[in-house]
Amino acid sequence: MKRIRLSVKFLLLCSFFGYSALSAQKHEQVIKDYVNAEKTFQRINPELKAFTIVNVDPSKSLKGDVVGIQQTINGVPVFGSSANVLVREDKVLSFADTFVKTYPSLIKGKESAHKESLVAEAARKLNGLTTVKNSQGKEESLKTKLVYFSKGGELILGYQFDLEEKGTGNLWTLIISTDDGSVLYRENLTISCDFHDGAHEHFPTELPKTELNIQPSILPVSVKQENSNLNKNFVLAPDNASYNVLPFPVEAPSFGSRALLNNPWDLTASPEGWHSDGTNHYTNTRGNNAYAYTDENNTNTVQFSADGGAARAFDFPMDVTLPPQNYTSAAVTNLFYVNNKMHDVFYKFGFTETARNFQTTNFSGSGAGNDAVLAEARDGGAYNNANFQSPADGSAPRMQMYLFEPTQMQNLFYNSPSIYTARVPINRTAQFGPALEGNAPVTGNLALSVPADACTAVAAGSLTGKIAVVTAATCGFAVKTKNLQNAGAIGVIQYHPNSDTPVGLGGTDATITIPTIMIGKTEGQFLQSEITNGATISATLKYDKLNYVYKDGSLDNGVMAHEYGHGITNRMTGTGNNCLNYGTSNEQMGEGWSDFFALMLTNKPGDNASVPRGMATFTASQTTNGAGIRPAKYSPDFTVNNYTYARTNGMKVNDNVRLTNGTVIPVTRADVHSIGFVWATMLWDLNWKYVEKYGYNSNVLADPNSGSARVLQLVVDALKLQQCNPNFIQGRNAILAADMAKTNGADKCMIWKVFAKRGLGVNAAPGGLVGIWQDYNQPAPDLSDQVENFDVPAECNTLAVNEASAASKGISIYPNPVQTEFTIKTPSGMDLSGITTVSVYDLTGKLVSSEKINLNKQTTVNVNTLLNGVYMVTIKGNAIDYSQKIIVSK
Repeated sequence: MKRIRLSVKFLLLCSFFGYSALSAQKHEQVIKDYVNAEKTFQRINPELKAFTIVNVDPSKSLKGDVVGIQQTINGVPVFGSSANVLVREDKVLSFADTFVKTYPSLIKGKESAHKESLVAEAARKLNGLTTVKNSQGKEESLKTKLVYFSKGGELILGYQFDLEEKGTGNLWTLIISTDDGSVLYRENLTISCDFHDGAHEHFPTELPKTELNIQPSILPVSVKQENSNLNKNFVLAPDNASYNVLPFPVEAPSFGSRALLNNPWDLTASPEGWHSDGTNHYTNTRGNNAYAYTDENNTNTVQFSADGGAARAFDFPMDVTLPPQNYTSAAVTNLFYVNNKMHDVFYKFGFTETARNFQTTNFSGSGAGNDAVLAEARDGGAYNNANFQSPADGSAPRMQMYLFEPTQMQNLFYNSPSIYTARVPINRTAQFGPALEGNAPVTGNLALSVPADACTAVAAGSLTGKIAVVTAATCGFAVKTKNLQNAGAIGVIQYHPNSDTPVGLGGTDATITIPTIMIGKTEGQFLQSEITNGATISATLKYDKLNYVYKDGSLDNGVMAHEYGHGITNRMTGTGNNCLNYGTSNEQMGEGWSDFFALMLTNKPGDNASVPRGMATFTASQTTNGAGIRPAKYSPDFTVNNYTYARTNGMKVNDNVRLTNGTVIPVTRADVHSIGFVWATMLWDLNWKYVEKYGYNSNVLADPNSGSARVLQLVVDALKLQQCNPNFIQGRNAILAADMAKTNGADKCMIWKVFAKRGLGVNAAPGGLVGIWQDYNQPAPDLSDQVENFDVPAECNTLAVNEASAASKGISIYPNPVQTEFTIKTPSGMDLSGITTVSVYDLTGKLVSSEKINLNKQTTVNVNTLLNGVYMVTIKGNAIDYSQKIIVSK
């Protein structure tokens, strides 16, 4: 059986490679003819038209081949200069490129005989490993690629390679000069997402706060058809398995219960199930698509993977009210389930082997393979976070899920008097000084500071061996702690002067060597009173990890779907690597796509456009209808979410960057989470417009013709068509191009109106795209020059289309202009049964009023609250779908 299977597979692979070579050869001439005829290329130097085909992705949805091409000079790839081309029937339907179109002032550099030493020295400076792990966990040597890097109008020859930074989980792409090894470019491939609500709180006197584990991407220095059935001819039957997990669309334990699923895979996407990689069969949480395990020691190696035994029965107890060590197998199983489910769902939408997906064995024979997701639960590198790194096709990606600390942490424990030991003070920790975790507990008697606020020098030796208690008011937190440390204190408790809800203590001072926490006002005043009255209170500051009830990120399906989404968008955009970098394009939309994917996979049966959605409420310890961690909930209702394209202006944060020489410098950079939120808001609006037209289904695989499935397919298709490092305008255009290719533009106007409503209309403009500046609080002009516009193409004018068709039905609104009310006129005999919704929008697309009426009983609508101006009225009922522009003039 095995021998026959391999023989068939071999024949299929030969067939594929033959097809691939012929297809690429044919496409090459078609694209050359297009480039030579296209106006934007006619005047550029012929040498700049040279390219090589790097990928051919046959797309059933787009009805053609998506061909990835790479610009070359002297046969060497130009980094970041590429195009994605949709070819159908030997014609180019879509061409999105980032080609260098101005001939460089200088092309310099030559290959070095000392390449290995240059690479090793770059690795040493970045504290990097000189090997990388593959999906089997085996070490492989660094792979370099010769490229030209464009800088200051010049092309510089360089070596490109990926480098893992020791002890951080960061994976960097570096390009170093072939001449001297100087760093020309660096990008962090580990996309880190702060999913902790409290991480964004600020106390008024805090210094600028950096986001957890988020590193800047760059700092300037000075082919088979999708879902092919062929694989069914040679695969064995999958191994049976069952999983007790939180099944989609359940978002997290707070949203619903676990269920026991039997063989939940899709055979087209995972023809051998989830526990075979084509050669090996596993009984633990390992297979062709993912390998899930814990990494509590932060070593990026397997610590523990859940084992289902010979029956592969992954049914383990789980009680999230207990510390997480009580349900490790259940958590790892859920992590494995989500990674495999994301693989299977998005395979069906086009994230296949030819689109550079994540698999150990690519059964179609296309793509590189050997890159199943390394999914790490309870990673020991941090708390309150999650990240995903996705190097180029053929190198294993890594998902790191962390524990999320309780919002009410206890780091202060009373030892005596005994009447105090039952008290459970809540607190937050400081950014400065040593962390409590990983260090020995600090025990001592509590003592008050003199002066009371410790904003000036405290007498030397007055607090020797004591834990100081002080108000957090008046001056900087780090200033207080340093003064108390100088007085001999071994720890500091600062209490909030106004609130019983402590906040994190910001500030920096590398000379602080003692821990600091903040407690609430009431607890602080209690301690102050007791000590003043002569009480001797012994206490300990410590991190009580084994007893904390954390939220486990591996149980938040929305967060994991978000992280996996980064892998999808990174692999499908541009060349599939280094094409979503906010340093190159500050309108990096990756966070937005990831939020959108998470929302789409966790849509509940019965949801509709009126249900606002918050992100990551479980890990943020919020209720299911909580605000989430984004600037607003996701909703097409402007009273809930009124963010438009112009709101991306000023979205920036302060951060710290460690250079390759080890120096840490402050920077101002694009706030990719907030910017991505605006993009996801637009996609979420688009979703509900598609649902309104084609119908809703919470299961996006249940009905490919539902609006839910159509919009997800559209967004995935657009990823394939957009160029490297797209901005909002280019992302919108890719969606329009995907619709044109699939439906010949049947939904073009609907798409335009959705984007125009949020300010991404015809004349919207991104401005400059630089995304990072040295030093805190920089003006960052490129982050404040976006221009929004609410216009749609002339052929999509709502009034022209709807009034013309509706006029024949005899529907109208009068009088017009309107003063305080208008009347709806309908022809006799029209079905007016049921409820009719009358909505009024201003010209930005904002809903300003909505009323439900029965036209058999009421035909007038009061608009007395509207200001003078032009509005659009829509009337929708059982037999009515009508729009008319009105002028309010009082």
